[in-house]
Amino acid sequence: MYTHDRRDGGFTLIEAAVALLVATFIFVALGQTIAWALRSSEERRLEQQAAALTSEVVEAARDLSYEQVALLPAVSDPSRLPASTFDPGTGPEPIVEESLAGIPSQVTTETFNSTTYTLTRYVTWVDDNPLDSEAEDYRRFTVVAEWQSRGVKRTEELQTFVARQSADAGAANPTYGAAVGPPSMTSYGAAGTDIIFEQTVTNIGNREDTFDITATNPAGWPVIVLDATTGFALVDTSGNGTPDTGNLTPSPDSGSTFDIQVVVSVPDGTAFGDGTVTIVEATSVTDPDSSASASGKSVSTGPFTAVNAELYLKTGMALSPAPPTGLPSLLGGPEGTTLTWSTSVSETWTLITDGSLDLFVGRRGTCAEADVAYSVRVRTTSEIWVTGVPSGPISVSGCGVRQSTVSLPINGNVITAGETLFVDVTITGVSVANPAKRGLNIGFDGLTAESQLSFRAVK
Repeated sequence: MYTHDRRDGGFTLIEAAVALLVATFIFVALGQTIAWALRSSEERRLEQQAAALTSEVVEAARDLSYEQVALLPAVSDPSRLPASTFDPGTGPEPIVEESLAGIPSQVTTETFNSTTYTLTRYVTWVDDNPLDSEAEDYRRFTVVAEWQSRGVKRTEELQTFVARQSADAGAANPTYGAAVGPPSMTSYGAAGTDIIFEQTVTNIGNREDTFDITATNPAGWPVIVLDATTGFALVDTSGNGTPDTGNLTPSPDSGSTFDIQVVVSVPDGTAFGDGTVTIVEATSVTDPDSSASASGKSVSTGPFTAVNAELYLKTGMALSPAPPTGLPSLLGGPEGTTLTWSTSVSETWTLITDGSLDLFVGRRGTCAEADVAYSVRVRTTSEIWVTGVPSGPISVSGCGVRQSTVSLPINGNVITAGETLFVDVTITGVSVANPAKRGLNIGFDGLTAESQLSFRAVK
């Protein structure tokens, strides 16, 4: 009789199931390992890109002079964050802010392979010895890169230090130089009156220095330079025969700047529209090859008086020379709508120039973000001053209004007493679906939204 040996019967069903289960575990584990490896590789790639970006920003900062390693004031840098301190991990440090800073934007963005990096720069004062009297020993430059990876915010940070180039630090390698600002200005004045330009001289070298001040103009109009603090003419403190600033310490130390007034006299009988450019130069007494200059253009208005006209847009589609009061109002329309304000001028204005329109705009019918645009025409009863001046795309979001400014190339126009002045604003673009329904609003007639037309004129 034949006896069946179970050892020759192959795998049982249970053994096959166990083998399949083991294989499944192996493949699942292998798949998870591969997925983890891919995610890790992607994370490392993003981190390497962030490290490269922060390194690039730091290298750019190292190329700046000591005075330039600073943040611009908020009025010059729209990206400035409101904080006055930053904690680099050692406790809060004061932010360094300079009007002549070489860092144009505190916050910028860079996009690589659909990943957007936000780069935020901080320049802070470092106090290396809290027990001494000097609280601003050197500067710390920090850049922080932020990005999103799989819904999680990631960061990369890099720092460098910038030593003060003071008289002590620069003893072995002294540098000399000045900055004069603002670099250029234009002002108007009637014949027989004075035009005054306010300027600031800054010692941007790394040693104490004195700067000779000279002011000339080719037309020969009388010019004198005054100490803005005392109101008296500059004196020669160095003994070389040229009026100067007196001793200035290196920037940004206290005593590194000197304010001056450049007074240009418009000669009697000067014709309407005649002008001249006055050059103000600051020259190092220690190193006469180091100098800086600024210019001021003086324009005569003849027997007329120069004025700055500001016409505020008010309800009733009228312009008024008086600022409005009360809560902000809105006047809107769909794309293609033209809104017109008008007013009767009570006196004759000539030499109208330097025009601009400050307009507060916002979304109409929705608070969704969009780009909007409009064009401007300014005209009188008898003449078109400017027409079709575009605003360019303006990004608006939320339910409020934001200010936009359009420069108007008005040049030499005239309006006589009794004429009507018109401002036409045409809505030209709304970057959302159904722009004919949505359109935009123009804010006016309130202390927080004073839309206005302004220009320089003489009367």
